[in-house]
Amino acid sequence: MRAFFSRVSFVRPWSLNAAATTRDIAATITRQLIGLDTIPKSTAFKAFRYLSVAPSSRLFSTSLQHRLIQPRTLNSAHSRTFALEGHATASTPNNGAAQKSLEGTMTASTSINNASSVNCLPKRRASCELLPIGLEHAPKQRIVPVNYGTSVFFNRTLSSFAASRPQETSSNGTKEASPSSPSAGSIATSTATTAEQPRAMVIQLTDQEAKICEVLDQVAKNYEVKEGKKVELRIAGGWVRDKLLGLSCHDLDIGLDTMMGYEFAVLVNDYMESLGKKKRTIAKIATNPEKSKHLETATMMVLGMPLDFVNLRSEVYDDSSRIPSEITFGTPKEDAERRDITINALFYNIHTHKVEDYTGMGLKDLQDGIVRTPLEAYETFWQDPLRVLRCIRFASRFQFTIAEDAKQAILDSRIKQVLKTKISKERIGSELDKMIDDGAGRSTAIRLLQELGLYDVVFAPPEVNTAAKGTTAVEGSICEVQDAFKLVWIMEWILKIHPTLAGEDEDGTIYQPERDVGQELLLRQTQGTSMTSHLYPVVTSEPLPGIPHIAPMEEPFPERLAKRTIILSSMLYPYREMTTTVNKKIVPAGSWILRYGLKGRNVEIDIVTKMMESIKAVQETVASISLEIPEDQEVLRKERADMGMLIRDIGYITVIGKKWRCALLLGLGVDLIDKFDLLKEGILDDETKAKISKYNAFLSKAEAYQIDHCFSWKYIVDGKEITQLLKVKPGPKVTDYLQKIMQWQLQNPHSSKEECQAWIREHSEQFK
Repeated sequence: MRAFFSRVSFVRPWSLNAAATTRDIAATITRQLIGLDTIPKSTAFKAFRYLSVAPSSRLFSTSLQHRLIQPRTLNSAHSRTFALEGHATASTPNNGAAQKSLEGTMTASTSINNASSVNCLPKRRASCELLPIGLEHAPKQRIVPVNYGTSVFFNRTLSSFAASRPQETSSNGTKEASPSSPSAGSIATSTATTAEQPRAMVIQLTDQEAKICEVLDQVAKNYEVKEGKKVELRIAGGWVRDKLLGLSCHDLDIGLDTMMGYEFAVLVNDYMESLGKKKRTIAKIATNPEKSKHLETATMMVLGMPLDFVNLRSEVYDDSSRIPSEITFGTPKEDAERRDITINALFYNIHTHKVEDYTGMGLKDLQDGIVRTPLEAYETFWQDPLRVLRCIRFASRFQFTIAEDAKQAILDSRIKQVLKTKISKERIGSELDKMIDDGAGRSTAIRLLQELGLYDVVFAPPEVNTAAKGTTAVEGSICEVQDAFKLVWIMEWILKIHPTLAGEDEDGTIYQPERDVGQELLLRQTQGTSMTSHLYPVVTSEPLPGIPHIAPMEEPFPERLAKRTIILSSMLYPYREMTTTVNKKIVPAGSWILRYGLKGRNVEIDIVTKMMESIKAVQETVASISLEIPEDQEVLRKERADMGMLIRDIGYITVIGKKWRCALLLGLGVDLIDKFDLLKEGILDDETKAKISKYNAFLSKAEAYQIDHCFSWKYIVDGKEITQLLKVKPGPKVTDYLQKIMQWQLQNPHSSKEECQAWIREHSEQFK
C-alpha cells in the first residue's frame, strides 16, 4: 500500500513509515495535498474521505491517481490555495486561523451527507466536479489558474475565473473603452468568500523567453524613436494556452499590429547584428488563399528559438466564397475573433507582460474545458475548413468538450465538402500527424472523427481517376468504422505496458490529461508480469511452461516510427477488405489512402502496408502454436519453421526488420476487438487471457528458438548454387526454391551447407 501511494506524485515517500496505518497514510496524503502539515489526523482523515473515497469502499483496489487531482507545483511548499464553497480559503502559510478555518470547512463538508464515497473522477482535465454519491447539492470545485508570486498554476478551488476584456486599440491607434477592464490585460479572480484575493495573473517566462521578449521590446522601442511610429507586439495562440496549462512550448508566433512580419524580422536581424550576433536567414512564406493560407509569415531564429512574425489581420468574406475579399491590418480583437478556437485566441503582450483575452471567452473556456469558436462556428469553419480538424485535435489532446454549435457546424455536409475539396492533402495529413503523435488523445481523436462523420473525409477512400492518375478500379467496401476506434484504444493499452514505452508521449510538464480508467485497470493486472521481459503482458507472473526464463530482449522499437505505424494501421483497419488498381497493379486501400490521400512518407506506407497484409497470417500462426515447447521433435521443427517464415515474411523489407513485433502486436489487438466492451471496463476474461498467452508464447518461443532475427538470415544455399545443383535456368521458380531451403534451415538449425545440398539432390523432384 505504501509503495502504491509513494507513486502518487504529491506524496513524499519518506513520510510513510513502516508502521503507518490506512488512516495514517490518508492523513499524510491530505496534509501534503492541502499544504497544512500541522492539522490533526482526525481532521485530515475527514478531508481525505471528502476528497477521495472512504476506506470502506474500494479505495485501495481502484486507481487513486484518477480520483485525486494533483495540485500544481508552487515556489513555496507552504502556501497553497484550497477552497470549498461557502468557506474561507486557506491560502496563507500555516497558522492557527487557517487551521481552524480548514477544520470548520471539513467538518461542515463531511456532515452534509453520510455517503461513504465521493465521485471525484474528472469529466475533463480542466474542469472537475466533486459530488458525493446521491447528493445533488454538494459543493462543486473547479480547477482554475491561480497566481502565486510569479508562478501561474491550476489548482482545485471554487474561484470563478473571469477575464476582464482588455482595452481595444483600433486600427487608427485610438483606445476603445472597455466596459469591464480597469487596465489592459488584467485578469480578475473572484471567490464566494476568500481570505485573500489572488493577484493579477502573469506568465512565468524561461530565461530564454525573457531575453527574447527583451530583444523584441527593444527593437520596437528603437523603431518608434527612429521612425516616430509605434508597433505593438504580442505572443499569440498556442504558446499562451500552453503556458497557462503549465506546459512548455517552443513555438512563438509574434503578432504585430501596424507592420508586416517580414519588415519587423529585418529590424530584428539588424538589431542582433548590432549586438555582434550572426545575421540570420529570414524565411518568407507567402499567402496561398486557394489553400486557405491567408497569412504571410516570416520565420527566423532569435537566440536559439524559431520565431514566426505575422501581422494582425482583419478579413472580410463574401457569402459566396470562402476566400477573403478584403484583407487589412486588424486590431487585436479582430485578429482574435478570426482564430480557430477561443483558447488559441489569447495574447501575451510583450510590453505590458499581461495576458489578453479579447474574445472574453478564452480563459473561461480554458477553465471549463470547452473547445469553442470565437465567432459563429459555421462561419469560422467556412473561412478555413481545416479548423474542424484543429477543434478535434485540441479536444482530444486536452480531453475538452466541443461546444454544441461547433458540433452542429461540423456535421453540416457543406463544411465536410469544402474540407475534402479545398484543403490540401498535406495540411490534412499534418493535422492527422499531430493527432497520432499525441499519446494521450489518439483514441479520443479517432472516436470524434467517427462520431462527427469525418472518418471518410480524413481517410478518404480511393476514387477512380482522382488523386492518383491511373486508378482504374476500386473493389470491396469499408468495414465498421467503429473498429478503428476500438483497435486504437486496445493498441494504446498494449503499447503502454512496456516499461520503456509507458509515458513516452508525455512531455514531462505539469499538465497531465485525464487518464482512461479501463486502461488503468488493465495495466494494473498486466504491468508486473513476465511479458515485460519479452515485450508485452501475460496473465501469469511465471515463465511459460517448457520455456526457460530469458533476459530482457533488446528494445525492439523505442522510436516514434513504430508507434505511428501501429496507430496508422489501426486507424486504417476498416479498409482492410478494400483494394484499388493503380497502373494495373492491385494496391490495398490503406496504402492508397496513405500515399495519395494523406501524402504520407514512403517508409510509413511500406510498414503499414506489410503489417495490414500480415494480420491474417499472424493470427493463424499464433493460433497454431502451443503454449509449451513440444516434446515431439517433428512438431517442434514444423512449429519453428512456421514461426520463422512468418517473421521473415513480415521483416524481409529492410526498413521493417526488427519491427516485425509491431505486426504481431497489431494481430493481438485485432484478435481482441470483439472483447472491447469488457476491456473498456477493465475486465480480462478467460478467453482474452488465453489469447494474450498465445501471443506471449510466440514472442517467448521466437527467442527460445533463436529465430527472432531470422528475417536477416542468408540462404545457406543461394540462387546461383540452386541453378547449378538442379540444372535449371534463373527465373521466378528459383525464388520458390529458396523459400523451401529457408524452411529446411529453420527446421534444421544446426545442419551444414553440405547437408542442405544433399537434401536438395535427394528431393530434387519436389523442386521441379
